Amino acid sequence: MDKFAFHLEMLFMPAEKRRSYKFIFWVVFILGGNLFFSCQNENCVSVFNNYLLVGFINADTLETGEIEFHKNDTIFYSVTAVGNDSVFYDKDDVLSTFTLPVNPALGLTTFSLEMIDSIRYDTLSLDPIDIDTIYYINPTPHTITVSYNRSQRIISEECGVEIAYTKLKVEEISFPTSNLTEDKLSRFNEVNIEIFF
Repeated sequence: MDKFAFHLEMLFMPAEKRRSYKFIFWVVFILGGNLFFSCQNENCVSVFNNYLLVGFINADTLETGEIEFHKNDTIFYSVTAVGNDSVFYDKDDVLSTFTLPVNPALGLTTFSLEMIDSIRYDTLSLDPIDIDTIYYINPTPHTITVSYNRSQRIISEECGVEIAYTKLKVEEISFPTSNLTEDKLSRFNEVNIEIFF
């Protein structure tokens, strides 16, 4: 049906039917507008966060000679940020990706990762069996120092301000091989720094 025929049909349509079409049009228009604007107002979740994602990767050589990379579960005695007394991870956490919060007040954060050299189990008693676990820590912890730019923008009056962490750089790292994969801190990232371990 072309436009002219449609308008002609609307012109000769009974008034009640025209009113019902207008009513449906306005209901759909108002609901659609409310849905659109409510979605805009509910979008207060920032894309950015202050979490540096450090993934530990292992490389295996296959029989074909190809190299396959996969995540490597890793244990540290403790993972902390220099200047902060919080322990983010300890010996009970076995992970392949560590989520480390950078300092939002500074443009530089250093993380200290204490390695376990060896573990000894001592039997304290046999009845009941009581075993003591002794961890020997490497005297030199690994460190990761990253720098980043912080910028702020107002999302909306209702949502407030978001802080973006971009231009991430690895200033210093004590692990032998690493790779920066993503230079912004975002909740959509899988990993920012890969460490081949």
